[in-house]
Amino acid sequence: MTRNKIIADAREKIKLMEQKELLAARVNADRDYQRQVQASELRIQAELDRNRWGLVQSVMDKLSRRLAALRKDDKAYRPVFEYLLRDGVERLGRPRLVASIGNEDLKRFHDEWRVMVETCCGDGIEVRLSPEACHCSGGLRLVSEQGDVMIDNTFEGITSRRENELQQLVFERLFSTLSSKGTVFDG
Repeated sequence: MTRNKIIADAREKIKLMEQKELLAARVNADRDYQRQVQASELRIQAELDRNRWGLVQSVMDKLSRRLAALRKDDKAYRPVFEYLLRDGVERLGRPRLVASIGNEDLKRFHDEWRVMVETCCGDGIEVRLSPEACHCSGGLRLVSEQGDVMIDNTFEGITSRRENELQQLVFERLFSTLSSKGTVFDG
């Protein structure tokens, strides 16, 4: 009887050990499965973020092309240029300034520059044209006569200053129905 009891106890212990090992194997398999699922989700999220960022960048590129097209349309560009001139003069608050503009704008506005400055900025403001053109696709750069203060109202300067805001706005407009959690804009 003792022998049968010992054998039965041994079988019971073996059965319990098998159950423990089976349970441990299931737990490990579940963990591995969850890790694989999470890794796949992270890869998919990263791919979505790259695609979203690519779309934002394509809109920013389109903005550059639209600004280039604006510059070619004299009727539409002139009021924008005059606004940028007036805005720069007001921000600097100096009576004597030097303006650097692109080659095309230099050719376009050179002959009528004084009249444009007087019309846009009023009497008492002198804005001389720099003989050297700045490398820009539109707009202007204003510098105080002493050279100690400058405002960059070129298309590139404005875009650069407001790049984060523009990208956020584009992202919100493109993906307003999506949750932005976990994207490149949330860190």
